[in-house]
Amino acid sequence: MDRDKAYETFRSCVAEVLDIDPSQVTPEARWQEDLDADSLAVVEITLALNDAFSIRLPDVDPSQMSTVGQAFDIVAGLVGV
Repeated sequence: MDRDKAYETFRSCVAEVLDIDPSQVTPEARWQEDLDADSLAVVEITLALNDAFSIRLPDVDPSQMSTVGQAFDIVAGLVGV
């Protein structure tokens, strides 16, 4: 899987959990301010990403992961893309 394909999978998971258009899931988008993702949604997204990528995301301090791009970088590192 290359980085672009991984991002498409990532974006699809996030959009499905948040019930939003995938085009809203951009690297610059902020979880709470732009996507209205509360703490429960973040847990659901984490579970969806764990399943989609067959990985185990580490617990991350939300203050260190305020944008979609920061979260994707963590996933990309675990997937190796």
